[in-house]
Amino acid sequence: MKLYEVNQAIEDIFEQLVDPDTGEVLADEALMAQLEDLQLERNRILEYLAKLVLNTRAQAASLKEEERRLKERRAMLERKDERLMSILDRECHGEKTDCGVATVCYRKTTKVDVSDDASAISWLIENGHPQCYKVPAPEISKTEVKKLLATGAEIPGVALVQDYSCSLR
Repeated sequence: MKLYEVNQAIEDIFEQLVDPDTGEVLADEALMAQLEDLQLERNRILEYLAKLVLNTRAQAASLKEEERRLKERRAMLERKDERLMSILDRECHGEKTDCGVATVCYRKTTKVDVSDDASAISWLIENGHPQCYKVPAPEISKTEVKKLLATGAEIPGVALVQDYSCSLR
């Protein structure tokens, strides 16, 4: 049986156990035995679901650790690449060099180096170049808003919501 079927059967038995006229609970041994069996089945299903959750969490943690390990390995290889390229650059003195399996080449590049952000941004604003800078969108600090709501303030579009959190240990 599936969990929703077990829950429905338990609900049906409870309806059968209660006299609709008087509200009195009937002492039917057969229904009580069925109810007990359904409760055991429900507990077995819940235990199975809990095991699935724990297994999924363990797999996710394992993958996260593997990601971390691979990220460190990639970073190490990238640093090694930079060191080796700097040696090639130093030894080739900026000249095109054929190394047999590869050729060290040079090309001109340009980049923007900003040493004083504040003055550059103020100049861009004063001279009407809004496409040259980004203004971050305002973001609500939920922690601070919660404190403000706790003092009794009413903020349009914001409400404190009571909820339940389910956890498995």
